Amino acid sequence: MAASLLKGLVAAALAAFALSACATESDSDSEDDNVADTGETNDELRSSPLGESDMVQIDAPANMPAVWTQPDSEGWHGARGKCGSTALANDLRLYSIEKSPDDLDNDGVHFVVGTLQFEIEGWLKKNHPELGCRTSYPWDGAKALRGQLDGGHPVMVWFNLGGGFGESHWVTAVGHHGSGDDEKVVVMSWGRYYEIPMKKLDDASKWVYGMRHPTIICSKTTDKIVR
Repeated sequence: MAASLLKGLVAAALAAFALSACATESDSDSEDDNVADTGETNDELRSSPLGESDMVQIDAPANMPAVWTQPDSEGWHGARGKCGSTALANDLRLYSIEKSPDDLDNDGVHFVVGTLQFEIEGWLKKNHPELGCRTSYPWDGAKALRGQLDGGHPVMVWFNLGGGFGESHWVTAVGHHGSGDDEKVVVMSWGRYYEIPMKKLDDASKWVYGMRHPTIICSKTTDKIVR
């Protein structure tokens, strides 16, 4: 009990004082891609971050909607990033609900630093309970993500991203294809569609500020999934 409490307090401190909780598109052009090869850090606090070169831009899949552009970060050193509100806006669009990232940010979908899962879940339960959305912390992240996507459920995924201390990012996963080392996850981010290797995304989301594979899932299905 005491160990779990201590881990939670440390995780909360990391989340509160991280220098940048949301990566922006400009970050991806300037940071060192080799950071993903450093291995896990602090075991169950922050797993190995994703190298930004692992997010490969692709053409928009057939019959999929346009992706919201992520607004500029605000605050000291851009600490109040808006990837969380952008991921939520993209998720809502898959259910034909139009709400911009800035609208969601102004409506409280943000934290002092970036966006925590609690703000996203709370907004969804208050404003769209019909979607049946909740936070999930699956032990086997890749298996859970495949199951949700195969069942017609987009997933908001929070993961560590290479760059500054504590940097992380939210994306909306909308499909997967391939198997083994060749399996890729299709995500919406930064106004575009990207593919990320499943194994690397799984590693990067394994421990985010002490939380195991933090994701937002919804029970309502949509046909806007990449098959």
